[in-house]
Amino acid sequence: MSEEKAELKATLQLILKKAVQVLGGSAGVIATWNEAQQRFVASASWGLDTLTLHHLHPLLNEAAPGLAGSRESYDLISELRPGIDLPLSTEGIRQNPIIALPLKIGDISTGLMYILRPLESSAFSKLDQPVLSAFAEQAAIAIQNARLAHLLAEEKHRTESILENSADGIISIDSFCRILGFNTAMEKLTGYSRQEVVNQECSQVLLFRNWEDKIQCYEQCPMLASSTEKGQTIERQGKIRSKDGRDIDVSIKYSFVRNSEGVPVNAVANVRDISQVRQLENLRETFLAMLGHELQTPLAIIKGYASALAEGKWDRETLEKGLKIIEEESDNLSRVMTRLLLASRISSGSSPLHKELLDLAGLARKIVRRRQALTDRHLFEIQMDNLPPVLADPQLIEEVLANLVDNAIKYSPQGGRISISGEQAHQQVKVTVSDEGIGIPEEGLKHLFERFYRVDREPSQAIKGLGLGLYICKTIIEAHGGTIEVSSQSGKGSRFSFTLPENPDD
Repeated sequence: MSEEKAELKATLQLILKKAVQVLGGSAGVIATWNEAQQRFVASASWGLDTLTLHHLHPLLNEAAPGLAGSRESYDLISELRPGIDLPLSTEGIRQNPIIALPLKIGDISTGLMYILRPLESSAFSKLDQPVLSAFAEQAAIAIQNARLAHLLAEEKHRTESILENSADGIISIDSFCRILGFNTAMEKLTGYSRQEVVNQECSQVLLFRNWEDKIQCYEQCPMLASSTEKGQTIERQGKIRSKDGRDIDVSIKYSFVRNSEGVPVNAVANVRDISQVRQLENLRETFLAMLGHELQTPLAIIKGYASALAEGKWDRETLEKGLKIIEEESDNLSRVMTRLLLASRISSGSSPLHKELLDLAGLARKIVRRRQALTDRHLFEIQMDNLPPVLADPQLIEEVLANLVDNAIKYSPQGGRISISGEQAHQQVKVTVSDEGIGIPEEGLKHLFERFYRVDREPSQAIKGLGLGLYICKTIIEAHGGTIEVSSQSGKGSRFSFTLPENPDD
């Protein structure tokens, strides 16, 4: 039995005891309507044993309700239900005279209350009814209060359950900015348990700052600012600090409970992690900046040479040189646009694979022949003997291998050896491109295959690019059921490897 039900039963038993004593009875019952069973059931009793209560159920559901509704009839149980075994009190005395009244709050009926006297006692009279009414009113109020308390408890539980299971972090604070509530989502977001933060000042736990890293908890605290701002809600964006020291980008919406003077006394704050949104915004800004640079340079070169060549007569050698540069920069523009379109198709999932048997060694030799003509600082080595063919999309795999070779050239500006090797193991073919260039700092390795990511380098080592090449490589290889990885050490070169499944028909 729940604590609320036990408390109600004790209250009703006390009311019954007093009513029985005042009315000269020896037993009593309060019955309430059970919606699930569709009948009256005994909620409290006085002076009756359990077996007797069981025998009284027919009386509760048939005769007693009619008796309770009558203002003129005061009866005996033997007359209300002939043939019934008269109930026994706990002292073993048979009961017969009965008086009953409905329990009502206004027009709402909450149950029945009736009192019993011993068999030989006189029947209840009309004068007993007002006395019983006073006790019935007390019982009705107790039942109604218990029901209201139950409804409030259920509503409180429902509200707490909604808050607790919300995907957003929810924190409640008092007028002194002390934390009163901290839901599961906030625990996951910050790493703090609610036991660690309850009754702590919000500023000491979350350290809320704006995008410029300036603390907002003292000068811009919403609990202080909201008294001068209109509306019941205020939204702030910035950073909070997790338990392990990480900064988390969040949007916090504060809802206030105000006193009669409009001063906030409590606030509930919805905390939403917007790190991904901020990351996308930063990526967009970075992409647009890099795209502008990537397009502006070749366009400026093309325009400059085209204008110069159009201004006068030039010898054949000068014309050929100028046109060659225009062609090269046009090819650069074409490569940028091709890469952008490919990245777009990959992101939208609209780049289907057109697989056929592919000779990786032949593809590597083809790529090296083209690149060797563009550089005299690099020595290319191909070690791909006896590799089986793979079932893959030739155009996309060429994009991957060409990108890795181009990166090896680009990031070893002083020249050196560039090796392309292949090996067969565990029904897979593994291809590795390694160089002796400037390498990749350790902190950049884990982000290297992300879209638009560029390694942060010294100005002297800065190399232009969109940051899409390795993202495209990773997506293409994974679409073929393979993997791609990198190992590198700053200043000592890089090593990129990807795998592809062997031809299943071999």
